[in-house]
Amino acid sequence: MKLATTTVTNFSNYRLLACFAHPDDEAFPVGGTLAMYSSLGASIALITTTSGQLGEIRQDGIATKDTLGNVRSAELRESAKALGINRLNILTYKDSGMAGWDANKDPDAFINANPSIIRSQLVKEIRTFKPHVLLTFEPTGLYGHPDHIAISQQSTDAFYYSGEATYEPDPNQPIAPWKVSKLIYCARPLGYRKEWYDKLTAHGIEMPVPSDEQLTHGTSPNEIDFVQDVRDHLEQKISSILCHKTQTGPNWPYRNAPKNVIESILGYEHYIQVHPKLTETDRNQNEIGIFNGIQI
Repeated sequence: MKLATTTVTNFSNYRLLACFAHPDDEAFPVGGTLAMYSSLGASIALITTTSGQLGEIRQDGIATKDTLGNVRSAELRESAKALGINRLNILTYKDSGMAGWDANKDPDAFINANPSIIRSQLVKEIRTFKPHVLLTFEPTGLYGHPDHIAISQQSTDAFYYSGEATYEPDPNQPIAPWKVSKLIYCARPLGYRKEWYDKLTAHGIEMPVPSDEQLTHGTSPNEIDFVQDVRDHLEQKISSILCHKTQTGPNWPYRNAPKNVIESILGYEHYIQVHPKLTETDRNQNEIGIFNGIQI
């Protein structure tokens, strides 16, 4: 895995659209990258397809099962501000829950939504915002969450459909096609659960032992194209994460972890460049990064 590098210091003409499923998806895996490029002038837009109604409530008294969706949407808006996100669109699909939950069968759950409708919504946003980069989850959704997998599939489809002149999501309101320059997946390296557990428990921080299934989560390091060092923007990233009070709670492990441990876990973000594919020359000789190689 190669560290991302760039000699460009002003990204004011660049635009990135991130497509995720729940409030906090923008924070944990990619928050440092979004904060970094926003600080360098890039315009950042975010689509979140659900309000995370089936998430946990880790702080007493701040939400109920009935209010959780509204509370998490408010948390997302605060997180977006912390990261410097310029444009936020929260869609109205229901959280599908974890794999195997009864909620997976809800006809209004995101995973059961009409793919053509979702595609049209995403393509409209792409053609309106005109991003140079589209960012979403890798195909397994980092750890198999059905909504993560669905938004990865739908975003990938929208990436290609947006540039097709023959595809029109709304014939009554046509928008000119827009070809996004890059499709990038966020990822985590295989074994990350064990690595995090070992680092945190070595410093006396209690963590649940990863299950056998959790030990299989992640992407082979050979498939990860580059790693973004976001340690200089870690404060913003953590601020964004902590906006999600319902999901962090007072016992969030990184509250008490040593700085070097926090940096080693949250200070690096991993990416796969799906389109255009990187060549061996790119990997070995050229600068690699989110916007690298895009001509404005």
